[in-house]
Amino acid sequence: MMREKNLRELTLPLSECPLMPHWGTLKEAIVQLNVARETGHDAIVIFDEAYRLVGILSQRDILKELDASRGCVDEKDLPASWDHQLREETAERLSRPVKDLMVKAAATVDVSDSILDASRIMLQEGATLLPVLERGKAFGVVRLGDLFYQITNAILGL
Repeated sequence: MMREKNLRELTLPLSECPLMPHWGTLKEAIVQLNVARETGHDAIVIFDEAYRLVGILSQRDILKELDASRGCVDEKDLPASWDHQLREETAERLSRPVKDLMVKAAATVDVSDSILDASRIMLQEGATLLPVLERGKAFGVVRLGDLFYQITNAILGL
């Protein structure tokens, strides 16, 4: 039987997370997430000038933004001359700062909170990544998948 871990043990330290300043561009975020994919990351932790955690930018957030660049028009219905305009609009979106696209880090947990508390907050917020604080400062993040694994294995007695 596996020993139940606490939130501190499940927290991924910031040094192991993809990090980006809030003035970084959407294009830079895409490149960073494509590289981070090899280590199982699907979101970037966003910091301000004082290195305070200010938000999270996920693959989902990026795909929503890129889909918005297409508008409501189906590409197959567009004349060939519109192709250039669509590429320009996408290029413009790629230069947007990530602070305009990130989800602000409003919900957090403390490293001393329980795993169940963290999972409840994530479910309420619809988050897959949650900042973990220690003494009011960013300590790391916890991933929904790690909480799921720990909770369900405890329930099943594995």
